[in-house]
Amino acid sequence: MDALAETGAAAAAASSSSLWPCTYDVFLSFRGEDVRKNFIDHLYTALQQRGIHTFKDDEKLERGKSISSSLFKAIEESMISIIIFSLNYAASSWCLDELVKIIECMKLRGQIVLPVFYDVDPSVIRKQKANIGEFFAKHELDFKDDEERVKKWRIAMMEAANVSGWDLGNIANGFDIRYESQCIQKIVECVMDVLGHTACDATENLVGIRSRMGTVYSLLNLESDKVQFVGIWGMSGIGKTTIARSVYDKIFRYFQGATFLHEVAENSAKHGIQHLQQILLSELLLLKDVRINNIFEGTSLVRRRLNGKRVLIVLDDVNHGNQLDALAKSHDWFGAGSIIIITTKDKHLLRQYNVDKMYKVSLLNTDESIELLSSYAFQKRHPKSEYREIIAEVVHYAGGLPLALKVLGSSLYGGGMIEWRETVDRLKQIPEGEIVEKLKVSFNTLSEVDQKIFLDIACFFKGKKKDSVIRILRSFSFTPVIGIRNLIEKSLITVSKGRIMLHQLIQEMGWHIVRKEASNNIGKYTRLWSPDDIFYVLSESTVSIYCST
Repeated sequence: MDALAETGAAAAAASSSSLWPCTYDVFLSFRGEDVRKNFIDHLYTALQQRGIHTFKDDEKLERGKSISSSLFKAIEESMISIIIFSLNYAASSWCLDELVKIIECMKLRGQIVLPVFYDVDPSVIRKQKANIGEFFAKHELDFKDDEERVKKWRIAMMEAANVSGWDLGNIANGFDIRYESQCIQKIVECVMDVLGHTACDATENLVGIRSRMGTVYSLLNLESDKVQFVGIWGMSGIGKTTIARSVYDKIFRYFQGATFLHEVAENSAKHGIQHLQQILLSELLLLKDVRINNIFEGTSLVRRRLNGKRVLIVLDDVNHGNQLDALAKSHDWFGAGSIIIITTKDKHLLRQYNVDKMYKVSLLNTDESIELLSSYAFQKRHPKSEYREIIAEVVHYAGGLPLALKVLGSSLYGGGMIEWRETVDRLKQIPEGEIVEKLKVSFNTLSEVDQKIFLDIACFFKGKKKDSVIRILRSFSFTPVIGIRNLIEKSLITVSKGRIMLHQLIQEMGWHIVRKEASNNIGKYTRLWSPDDIFYVLSESTVSIYCST
């Protein structure tokens, strides 16, 4: 059962541990009389030699009937827990209390758990047979007034034994000490990979992500046997992928298989949906050479091979139903307890596929926006005092959109006040290209009629009453009720207090599209909204006016 030795890279991706303060890198949970003077001593030494801060309780520590609060605190403040299941591990109520706490931290905090089966068969631990069953029978007598505690021990042991780990074989039947040293080396390498990736991820600017990630996490029930579909939706650049990645990193080790498929829409267009099906199956089934000849074959394989497996799947940036049809169409495709997370700009798509719960990502507030912009522009969480006024202008322009704040902050990094001022002046005339192109993805998926409705709203109707806009658009033989609903579900507009609203950058994206359609020839614009442009067109007798709708 040396699966983690083969999938250390997957464990290394678990960066969510950095989201809470960690005093220790590793917490060791073990039965002292079984392994303290051999395996634990060697493992602890190997970890310390690599600079891994490891908690190992003092063998002289007085043990009572209940685990001490200091040990609970040590577990909570550890990034990784290594559990050494030995012959007599289950005999200790102290060890079992530790185990319950470790599993709790794995579920609630995303703590990484690495089990080691030392001189005991994993199935014995999992099914609680042989001497493990005898220990629990004794516990049920000793703690007959606290049956719930014993029940928690049983559940925690079963769940921990279901996590992939290392099996050191049966020592009584000729255990090779060289294998023990090799196993320790693999464990240390896996821990180093996890810590190395986490250290890198900890430097990322996760401003505003924690609270939003917490909201998504609250929608999940990791203890449920039901298959759960959860949708994360919102406009381009608002942080859907970052939130989904943070949640994924926090919980992926709790599943028998996990995969994060990035940019589903783009990759299916480039490589075909069957390519994504191959990735899905190879990562969830740990198979190297999965070959799929066509989408129908891939769909059949996904349904048959994953039906009995508890999996975590994130489908990032889905924009069409055919992608879900091929990758995750229905709850009954997956094993009990599976979770499927879908990120999209299209709310209607989530409703169409009966997603159980949905979360609309909110824009950053002013304080979060200043912090994110500063982290990119100054490499610090707080802005320089002399830049506060101009930062307020940039933040106002970005309107709480994380993508805009990152792009603008990166472009302003190292610049002086003159560069900042010119950038702000330029943004008032021409929106930042990278931001516009990202936002145009939603526009490009609209029908021709809905595109016209959107451009009319962007140019003329922002802040206007929805009922009035519908009457005007209907006079041009549009179908505005359906069109406005589609724009809302594509995250392009919102309705607030009966008025149609849209983000400033989305409005500027609409203006940009109108200008580009006419090659920036004002006389050929399909829509005129700027007073200066209108004056120019009406005053130039040589300009012929083109009427749009």
